[in-house]
Amino acid sequence: MIRKIRTFFWVLLLGLISCVDQINFPLEKPETERLIVSGLFTDLEGPHTVLLYETTSQARQPLFQDGFFTLNDRPRPVRNAQVFVVESRSGNGFPFREVRPGEYELRGRFAPEQGMEFFLQINVGGETYRSVPQIMPTVVGSDSLSFSFERTRDEDNPDAAQVVIRTEATLPEEVGGYYLRWAVDEAYFWDLTFFPNPFNTPPPNCIVFDFPDPERITLVNGDLLNNPGGKSTRVVAQRGVDQSFLSRHYFNVQQLSITEDAYRYWTQIREVVNNTGSVFDSPPAPVRGNLYNVNDPDEVVLGYFEVARSRVTRIFTTAADVPFFVEKACEYIPGKRRDQYLPTCLTCSAFPSSTSQFPEWWFDE
Repeated sequence: MIRKIRTFFWVLLLGLISCVDQINFPLEKPETERLIVSGLFTDLEGPHTVLLYETTSQARQPLFQDGFFTLNDRPRPVRNAQVFVVESRSGNGFPFREVRPGEYELRGRFAPEQGMEFFLQINVGGETYRSVPQIMPTVVGSDSLSFSFERTRDEDNPDAAQVVIRTEATLPEEVGGYYLRWAVDEAYFWDLTFFPNPFNTPPPNCIVFDFPDPERITLVNGDLLNNPGGKSTRVVAQRGVDQSFLSRHYFNVQQLSITEDAYRYWTQIREVVNNTGSVFDSPPAPVRGNLYNVNDPDEVVLGYFEVARSRVTRIFTTAADVPFFVEKACEYIPGKRRDQYLPTCLTCSAFPSSTSQFPEWWFDE
C-alpha cells in the first residue's frame, strides 16, 4: 500500500512543481508552509498509509542534515503527528503509527460492512485537520491483465524497448453510479554483482519496489459507460525495458472503486499533469483536496484522503518473455575495480525502496 500512496504523492508534486517549471512560471512561496496529505484507505488488510509533508514558504528555515545546514524548496516530512482514521457512525478512531519520517501506517481490515463512512483526523502543531467524510463504495470490478513488449520513441531514441501492461476490466454489475481508478506498482528481482570469493557465496537477494508509470492516471466514469458487467480495455502502465527484466518482474494492478468527489479530484490532477505548458496556458493552481483545518477553514491544505473499495491483480514477466537484448549492467568484469560499479550493483539499499525478503505473494503465481 505504501507504494501506491507514494504514486499519489509524486503525482501531487508534479502538479505543484513540475508543470509550473515547464511553463517557466516562478514558484510562488506563501508566507507559511502548507500541509500536504496523501492517503488511501481501502477495505483490504492494508497496510493503510498516510504521508504528511509540508511545502516551502517565505519563512522556511535551513535544515541541519548530514552535518550541515541546507535550504531548498522540496517538501519536508511532518514528524510526530497524531493520525487517526475515524468511523463516523461509531466514532471509533484507529491510530496510525509513524514508521518513517512523514509516513504513518495502519494495519488491519476496518471496513467489513457496506456503507461505512470514514474520515481522517490529524493533530499536529496544535492544529486539527480533518478530511470530508466518505462512504466506502460497495462495488468494484475485476481485471484480466496482459503484457506486450514493443518498440517506441523515447526522447532521442527512436527504437526504445518498452513493456505495455493492459487490463480487460470487467465492470461492476451496476447501471452507472460508480467511479474507478487504477494504481500500478512494480516489484522485481535485481541482480547484484556476483564478485568471486573463496566460498562462492552469491550476493543477497534484492527485491526492488517502484512505479512503472507514475504520471498515468487511468479513470472510468460508470455513468458514461452504462454497461453493467461489460468489458473495458485500458492501458494501465508503460515502462522501459532494462536489467530488471532479466529476472521475475511483477506488476501489481489495483482497481479502486472511488467516490464521485475523488473522481473529480483525480480528473483535475490529470489535467494538471497533462498540461503541455505552452506560453498561452495559465499557470496550474494547486488542486484543492478534501482536507481542512477544523479551526481555520480558510487555510489551504493540499492533497486528498481517499476511501476506496479495492481489488488487486498481479502479472509477472521473466527473461524468457523479453524479445530484445537486455544488457547486464551489473555483470562482473575481471579487472574492473569495485568502485567503478554503479552503487545499485553493490548494495540493495542503493534503491529508495527495497528489501532482501520476498513478498508473501511472490511465489503464489
